Amino acid sequence: MKKALLIIGIIVGLVVISPFLLLGVYALDFVYYDANDDKAEKAALEYLEEKYGERFEIDDVEYNHILGDDEGSYILSVHPEASPDITFGVNTTEKYQVTSDGYKERNWSNQFRKEMIPIIEPLFQGTGEYYVYGSFPSEIEERYQFEDSYQTIYQENPHQSYERIHILNFDDTLDKEKEFQRIYQLWETIKDRQNRDNNIEIEYYPKELQKKLKTYPDLNEFENEHRQEITYTCRFSKQGLQDKPLTSPGEIEAYCRQM
Repeated sequence: MKKALLIIGIIVGLVVISPFLLLGVYALDFVYYDANDDKAEKAALEYLEEKYGERFEIDDVEYNHILGDDEGSYILSVHPEASPDITFGVNTTEKYQVTSDGYKERNWSNQFRKEMIPIIEPLFQGTGEYYVYGSFPSEIEERYQFEDSYQTIYQENPHQSYERIHILNFDDTLDKEKEFQRIYQLWETIKDRQNRDNNIEIEYYPKELQKKLKTYPDLNEFENEHRQEITYTCRFSKQGLQDKPLTSPGEIEAYCRQM
């Protein structure tokens, strides 16, 4: 009887402590691989330099291991030395084998940005920061090489691109009439582009915030940190306007709201 109770006690004890043992092993896994992230960095740099013939720099590296998966992975943020404004992701296994990189797609998006900035800047000069992105469905991107240009892919695949313009506007005096006029002017300039969808979003922040900022990080990072400081926002898209196209600046107000 005592022996049976002892066995039952051991089984119950294992059931109770096994989740804690698992979490302990999981934590040790993170400690070990975090301590060896320099190996992931080295593997990523060697892979990129051999593939693209350029030199790159690592901005950040993070080890990730989803509970239940056999292995974890590294997610690295990288930029070319010659183009620090192009930041892209690289993924490696926990054994430091590169599985994917986003340089080709981000390079195309940056080419689209350069195409759009001369259109945006004269309208919002001095008050804004501009985030501009362009992309295509993966089945189209896979058909093209790094050396191909965004413009080439755009022309050969009409009505397939997804284009996004996101403007951060820093101004304490919100003149709605002026804002609607220049937003409408921007839309009139780009509305006939042969894309699948074009999204425009303008967020307004206090001027004081712009004075405090030394650099503008990734858009998602910026919004996560400063979202509560938005005072006004306007947002619309090509697909959203299909049933009721814009015909005058005053109609922009229907797509804006006070925060």
